[in-house]
Amino acid sequence: MISGILKIWKVCVNFLTTKPYFFKMKIPDEILHYLTESHNSEMALVGCRADAPLVSYDCCEYDIAMFGKNESNPQNKIVKLGKDTLEFQGFPKQSNDILLYKMIPEITGDLLISPPRSSEIDIKRSFKAAGKRRIVDALFNVSKNSINKEAELNSPLNLKIAAYGLLEGILLTSEVRPMPIHELNQLRQLEVKKDIINEAIQTCIECLGVERATRTILNRSFRALKEILKERYDVELLSSKIEFLLNHKLLADCYYYIGKLVCSHLEQKDNSAQMNYYKLNRIALDLTSDYENTMKMSALIKRNCQKLLKN
Repeated sequence: MISGILKIWKVCVNFLTTKPYFFKMKIPDEILHYLTESHNSEMALVGCRADAPLVSYDCCEYDIAMFGKNESNPQNKIVKLGKDTLEFQGFPKQSNDILLYKMIPEITGDLLISPPRSSEIDIKRSFKAAGKRRIVDALFNVSKNSINKEAELNSPLNLKIAAYGLLEGILLTSEVRPMPIHELNQLRQLEVKKDIINEAIQTCIECLGVERATRTILNRSFRALKEILKERYDVELLSSKIEFLLNHKLLADCYYYIGKLVCSHLEQKDNSAQMNYYKLNRIALDLTSDYENTMKMSALIKRNCQKLLKN
């Protein structure tokens, strides 16, 4: 029975990967066996292994979307299978999450789940809307720095959170789904047709300080990150990705990735919670104490956000 399901699954994958929006790929048999034997939920392969398998690193996990039977989300979890890692992520039964737009259907018992039947126009609209929301978030975060001088202590953090948010918004409005470990490379390869976007990217990269990436700074930031994110279920997976980037001397990408993880985490916290980890945040994000430069760059980021929102 299982071997028959696997044959059907492989035929479907081969068919789907002939479509122009899928890359040809192969899912290890061990993973297929595990999914068919251990799960009866509706599932799909998502993330970079589905979206852009040719750029996936060896450290990249197989992201499996699990769809709740009602409105609830199944619990997220990590599973190790030999040298491969699976990350199960829960989604509501009816979900329009951008992560699902290029999913590859997985199996549920004897059935195959079809990908969302969104039109190309709907997908474009969803990407644009998501991008605008992230630019608004960036504008909100950077605007904290102009409220009063009491925000001085947290202003470098607000600036970095805003810069990451703006870059994410630029990728989304360009119809590119941001993939954190690949994000700096996505920005390098982005076809920029407007000067305003190119200017915004350059300003953000300057704000992030990617050129400061050295092994000494990265090792220090890595230790701080592990302490900040120690309660997360996926901290070991994130750590293995950072180690991969370090081992392959991708220092700029590693610097960007560590900052992205920490800023994404802290963006969800209020000011009080952020200040609880003030020293660790400064180490993890390699924050400087140049208040005048922070305010100067904050003004530039704010102006870029406003221009892009009007476009």
